[in-house]
Amino acid sequence: MTNRPSLPSARTSLLTALTSVAAVLALLAGPLAVPAEAARYTPPAGVKTNDPLGGRDARRAVIGHVIKSINAVPRKGQIRIASWNVRSDDIVDALIRAHAKRKVGVKVVMDRLNANPDNPNRGVNRLQRALKEGNGSRKPYLRSGLRKCVSACRGRGGIAHSKFFLFSQAGKARWVVMNGSFNATDLAAYGQWNDMYTVVGRKPVYQELRTVFAQMWQDKNVKQGYRHRAFGKSLTTMVYPWRGKGTQGDPVLRELSKISCTGARNTSSGRTKIRISMTSWHGERGKKIAWAVRRKQNSGCNVKIVYAVAGNEVLRILRREGARPVPLRQVTQDFNGDGVYDRYLHTKVLTVRGHYGNDRRATMTLNGSANWSPAALPSDEVLIRLQAPGVLKRYNGFVERLYRNPPPRSRPAAGRTARTGAVQLPEHLPLGTLVDGVDPYALIQEG
Repeated sequence: MTNRPSLPSARTSLLTALTSVAAVLALLAGPLAVPAEAARYTPPAGVKTNDPLGGRDARRAVIGHVIKSINAVPRKGQIRIASWNVRSDDIVDALIRAHAKRKVGVKVVMDRLNANPDNPNRGVNRLQRALKEGNGSRKPYLRSGLRKCVSACRGRGGIAHSKFFLFSQAGKARWVVMNGSFNATDLAAYGQWNDMYTVVGRKPVYQELRTVFAQMWQDKNVKQGYRHRAFGKSLTTMVYPWRGKGTQGDPVLRELSKISCTGARNTSSGRTKIRISMTSWHGERGKKIAWAVRRKQNSGCNVKIVYAVAGNEVLRILRREGARPVPLRQVTQDFNGDGVYDRYLHTKVLTVRGHYGNDRRATMTLNGSANWSPAALPSDEVLIRLQAPGVLKRYNGFVERLYRNPPPRSRPAAGRTARTGAVQLPEHLPLGTLVDGVDPYALIQEG
């Protein structure tokens, strides 16, 4: 007969259970001790953007914010990361330290397209091995791990494309939520223009995205893929896949339909201002959105757009289907002359200043991970709608700077162009164009 361990007394069991519950409640409600080294950084709320052509600080404005926040999570805190791709040794090292040294519960979800035998990812493999160690002795809420979703984590198709970072505590800040276009990669710092919006101290927002993450972690289809939660008038989260109750039509067309081009009371001309920064805008869905934007300009809206990839028909609609072209700037760069764009705009932002819904003084910003392409709707995506003048000002400043001063798009060339030393690319290069037999968009994916 196998010897069985004696069962604990009812009193001991109750005390153990209460201790576990208390630990969870403390994590969710009470302050955690902040180590001295972590207290040096408390992530600030608000907008951060990077410039891959700037100095070190400018390039690393977003990735540095993330890494310092990871390092600032105190002992037995929690980190949850959803990122389409993970390819940064600095981020991997910081997450391993948090898990191994401070017993932080670290969980990461990503798309398996970016870590598989056909697309090796040594950093992810290293992180996955490290996060498996030591979990046996931990409470369930402090166990770590990494999961590669088959497609969209919460849906049947699409991709795991969300880009949000959750910290139970970082420095002195509680309930930290970061969302934007930033993947956990080095490319995001040196090869892309990215954004991140940080929410601090808003427990319901944190809990909503913790719920979304928990669903993603299961890597199973959920019947109600779309989640829409308003947190007062200033902040709303919108989570794809776009399926389930309330998902008729297109979410971007819904936002654009709320815009009236005249009657604004917070612009000097009375015309509503629309600013767009979009990585990938194409396909049938992209054409419908392009027509909606075109109609807004035809109706008197003041529109400016910066973008990386746009389909031929999208460009034709924006440039030709009206009295004048919609103002556009393509933000892409082949800086090393290999014929492939290796620096490009990666933000996905819409701003509206003026007449939006019933508000004639609106300052609405929509940031997040979703491109204006067909692939976005069935995918894991998180958008945050913000009603705040300061946020709109920061994002509009980002768009205006790139629009007025786009990075140089010429690339070095040899032979027939040796006299000038460069081939000047056209102002707009549609999807599918080849330059000297090379596809400049080869490295720009849905990411």
